Amino acid sequence: MTFESVYKALSEWQTLIGAVLALGAALWTVREMRKQTRGDETRHTNELLRKKMAARAQMPDALSELSEYVRASCRYLVSGEAKPTVPIAGTSTLKEVIEHIDTKEAKKTFDLVSWYQVQHSRLMGSKSPKAIETAEMLYDAALLQTKIDRLFDYARNEEEEVRPEKPSQEEMISSLKIAVTVKVWAMKTDDFAAVIEIIKKRHVPKKETSPA
Repeated sequence: MTFESVYKALSEWQTLIGAVLALGAALWTVREMRKQTRGDETRHTNELLRKKMAARAQMPDALSELSEYVRASCRYLVSGEAKPTVPIAGTSTLKEVIEHIDTKEAKKTFDLVSWYQVQHSRLMGSKSPKAIETAEMLYDAALLQTKIDRLFDYARNEEEEVRPEKPSQEEMISSLKIAVTVKVWAMKTDDFAAVIEIIKKRHVPKKETSPA
């Protein structure tokens, strides 16, 4: 085969050869772009995971601060101590972590912060509250403590207890004991009769449906 014949053959197939080379280059480019995209997605996923872990790591301290705020609220209502200071650091942290934590817990955190604002407004607006008003604010504190407790397992990366969406009477009364402290509860059990009655009225157990 002479040089001229080779040159002639290449000339005749030039367009096809160019197309094949272009296709090969395009396929290589697509493969490299996919590799880069997968790498970017992996980095993005890892970044989101780190942000979620960082957010969860901040939650226990924030929840503990709010728990102390609840206890201080109850000391004001039960023992006449000074009104509690605003848990600025705790509430600010919880507002910030909503963006990064899992959706279900983000909704719970939003609900917690929202209820805190309601509870705090009522408490700060109170002046020499009457007995029924005190009972209502103790209920507010117990509900706030319940919402706090329901986030602790997630915040500590522990197995979460399955609970009904609406707190039960038992859960609310347990939260009330935590809020006022077990010692005060034991000493002044009768003083909490009104708030327990409120809990029983607002957290009625669902009736079991009998089989047809």
